[in-house]
Amino acid sequence: MPKYTVDQNITLFGGELILTAAQASARAHCLQELKKGRYEIISPVQFKKGEVIVIPGEPDKALAQKVTKVEKDAGGGNGE
Repeated sequence: MPKYTVDQNITLFGGELILTAAQASARAHCLQELKKGRYEIISPVQFKKGEVIVIPGEPDKALAQKVTKVEKDAGGGNGE
């Protein structure tokens, strides 16, 4: 699944995300874990500029203007 870098501070109000343990821990009150590393947003959650998040599927138009898709490095991969 594609990773995205947050270009400006954003607030997300719903949907699913794949986050690191540190990202999820800091926002535990806003998320419900669906399975390891995958979370449903249950209350508004914020991300700061420069953070990297994984969005299953394609972001909507409004969100797509606030994030940049991270291109895969040669030989890289995130094991998903």
